[in-house]
Amino acid sequence: MEISVHEPTGLSAQAASERLAEYGPNEFPQPRPPRLPARAARQLADPMSILLLIAGLVTLLVLGEIPEGAAILTILLVNVVIGVSQEAKADHAVRALRTLTAPMAKVVRDGVVRRVPAAEVVPGDVVQVAAGDRVPADARLSQANALAVNESMLTGESLSSDKRASRADGAGGTLADRRDELFAGTLVVRGSGVAEVTRTGARTEMGRIASALGGGVKGPLAVELAQVSRRIGLVAVVAGVVVILIGLTRVQRGEAALLDIILAGVALAIAAVPESLAAAVTTALALGAQRMAALGVIVRRLAAIEALGATTVIATDKTGTLTTGHLTVADQVAVSESDLWRAALRCNDARDNLGDAVDVALAVAAERHGVRLPPGEERLAVRPFDAETRSMAVITAAAGEGPLLTVKGAPEVVLSRCVPGPEPERLARAVPGLAHRGLRVLTLAGLRTDDLDATGLRPLGLVALSDEIRPSAARAVADCRAAGIRVVMVTGDHADTARAIAGEVGIDADPVVTGAALQTLEGADGDRPKRFARLREAAVLARVDPGTKLDLVRALREDGQVVAMTGDGVNDAPALRNADVGVAMAGEEGTDVAREAASVVVTNGDLGTIVVGVREGRRLRHNVASMVGYLLTGNLAEILIVLAGLIAWPDLVVPLLPVQLLWINLVLDGIPAIALGVDRPAGDPLALRPTGGLLSWPVLTRIALRAVAVGALVFAAVEVARRLGWSEEQVRSQAVLALVFARLTLAYVVRARRRTFERGWWRSRPVLVAVTATAALQILVTVIPALGAPLALVPVPPAGWAMALGAAALSVLACDMVRSGGNGGRRRTHRGRAGTPAQALNGNPPGS
Repeated sequence: MEISVHEPTGLSAQAASERLAEYGPNEFPQPRPPRLPARAARQLADPMSILLLIAGLVTLLVLGEIPEGAAILTILLVNVVIGVSQEAKADHAVRALRTLTAPMAKVVRDGVVRRVPAAEVVPGDVVQVAAGDRVPADARLSQANALAVNESMLTGESLSSDKRASRADGAGGTLADRRDELFAGTLVVRGSGVAEVTRTGARTEMGRIASALGGGVKGPLAVELAQVSRRIGLVAVVAGVVVILIGLTRVQRGEAALLDIILAGVALAIAAVPESLAAAVTTALALGAQRMAALGVIVRRLAAIEALGATTVIATDKTGTLTTGHLTVADQVAVSESDLWRAALRCNDARDNLGDAVDVALAVAAERHGVRLPPGEERLAVRPFDAETRSMAVITAAAGEGPLLTVKGAPEVVLSRCVPGPEPERLARAVPGLAHRGLRVLTLAGLRTDDLDATGLRPLGLVALSDEIRPSAARAVADCRAAGIRVVMVTGDHADTARAIAGEVGIDADPVVTGAALQTLEGADGDRPKRFARLREAAVLARVDPGTKLDLVRALREDGQVVAMTGDGVNDAPALRNADVGVAMAGEEGTDVAREAASVVVTNGDLGTIVVGVREGRRLRHNVASMVGYLLTGNLAEILIVLAGLIAWPDLVVPLLPVQLLWINLVLDGIPAIALGVDRPAGDPLALRPTGGLLSWPVLTRIALRAVAVGALVFAAVEVARRLGWSEEQVRSQAVLALVFARLTLAYVVRARRRTFERGWWRSRPVLVAVTATAALQILVTVIPALGAPLALVPVPPAGWAMALGAAALSVLACDMVRSGGNGGRRRTHRGRAGTPAQALNGNPPGS
């Protein structure tokens, strides 16, 4: 069903509310989140969980070992509960973030243009769209000004579709043929228009497609961690098979039962797999992203948090980021003052003080000078402002007069189209003085013609706009410098204006590279290295087009830098999409296209807020690396102890019973790992410099060396117990006690940057509570027979406690030696994608 209204005032607020209740929110169908039974079934469907379930049932029902079987099934249940809880928490956090990035729409309600969430658009609404907007709903055009829309997501056609206004109903043909209609979800790439909404939500063309789709896609980091878990799982399964093969020799000698050996192999495989790693990391990232959203940094893709924390270069716009973006006319040089301000009103898209900041400032100044357009004057044609041509052109006509072309834009562009003479020369001489004051300079000119590309224009004057520096800009630049992040300012303004602003905020404006200078390096393919080299050395880029922004990103990434690029316009989208972190600046000037291309949205457009995001990103990146290092080191140490024990301790049959391995996995992979995910490292997180991938070969090497160190010390503690003649139950209890204590120290090892117990190590309340609680649990099941019986644990002699604590203390020393050895005792450099030094390290990588 289609609904149309023809009143220019649009719907009333009451009518819109009634229709919203009738038709529902303007949203595409979303897949329903899985219910609790489905989540639990998915956890139980994991191959390792199936093996554990079988082992528990066989132990309980076939062997009649009720305490041990019940303990195995209880641990399985606890693992499922933890997995379901983490999955639900992560889904909830991601859904909450999705609502923060919901698009907005301009609608006419009660005759007033308002910005409302796109979900509140209803059939019959009158909507306004302009370049950079995402169309909020299916609609029929009543006005179109040079309007072009990218409909490739619906039609598959790569070229933009030119749109025209029409009052005809029942337009037919394919989607591409319906030139008088706009479709929800498509992107306006040029011009502007007014349209009446005909369909919303699931009834739109895009909604019909969305209805046939379901499910979600995991973020890249979650996928990577899931792959790592699977690979480690394969290693664990191989280790379990090796355990079984070694144990079979004892079965043949009558030293062990076959089922005991099989259960031990299965339990080792299960205990060694960090099955909760991906879910735990995703949860930590999602909760961190929520904290960042509260600070004004909305993360659209969770994997962007890691990249934001690793950023080494921020390429930032000037207007609205280093400056407030609220422009005022500070000066003018007029040939004819009345003609100048009338031209400023003609070549202007602002309405009711809404629109582009430049247009609003010019309209306010014209009103202050008492200038209005002639009654009845109307637009005949318009060429909207384009970042490549750096100009806007409008043709208007008043009653009884011929068409009039008015052009507004950069001085060098507009003056080059003017007829030579003293006035253009006078205006050209005035430009450097205005630009040196940090003012943004525009030139206006006109001519009686109907040709948008006409030359021989008559100059009307210059307008100089002032953009106030943000109070936080200088501090943000200083913070970036202290954090090892280079700030490059990118602007379309005059080089002198850019240099003045850069100097005020603390950016070393040497060199300033202009678009004109870069053009001299274009041409042959052999000039590309020179162009990229010039871009890499620039501190300020002035008078640049969108293609130069994209080249800047490519040049820096080829140099091994991790680049965060800011932008808010349609033409910024390629650079935002190709940067490591595309940062869309929200607000009145921000476009939906930029937000869609970016992985991060900053709500207030302030560089200081981006620095806040980098700080939080580095903290989260440190925590994720710590969590990965903690889990993988501990699980690998378990595998090494069991394999070594099978070979060296034939009297024990198996070094650790299945239920004991599962207990260790439960208490050590749960609370401490979660605590590391919410940890707040000592000092300013900006000092945690980028150090490469979370699971690079150097990191994996350190994990392996730490695991060998921990495994060797626990092995030594158990070997001493055997030589002292302790019982089999006491020796296994000693192995569990020493392994738990040694692994708990890893929680502090992985979060430290240089030495484990450096100053303030106890100030991390989550980690301290988690380690204390886990140690207390282990002490209770060791000293209280009633609690330890289901786990086959018995009290150990006082010497056992001393040996367990000694193994833990020596583990710290050994791990610190591994850290020092891996770092070479001094700072090193991190190599980026191209293998070139990108950033000096501040100490060791997190989790090292």
